[in-house]
Amino acid sequence: MALGVWIDFVNTNPDGLANLGLMLVVLPVTVAGLFIGWLADQESFVLLPDGLGYFGDHALFYAPSVVLIALALWLLGRRIDRIRG
Repeated sequence: MALGVWIDFVNTNPDGLANLGLMLVVLPVTVAGLFIGWLADQESFVLLPDGLGYFGDHALFYAPSVVLIALALWLLGRRIDRIRG
């Protein structure tokens, strides 16, 4: 699913609406970034870097976010498996 969303993102117009799909797939990281930005009183999204170009900036946010969520879900599943059995 994450790769499909990235392919769709790369093939759409680079506007603010294209970011929505990426941000929804990694919603827990997005919420954490918004909370960190709110605490730091930042006007821009703090987890989205600047300086690598449009796609580079988004790739640097999206790829680690997907890996982090996948790891968290794996650890959760492993914990549930150990509890159940």
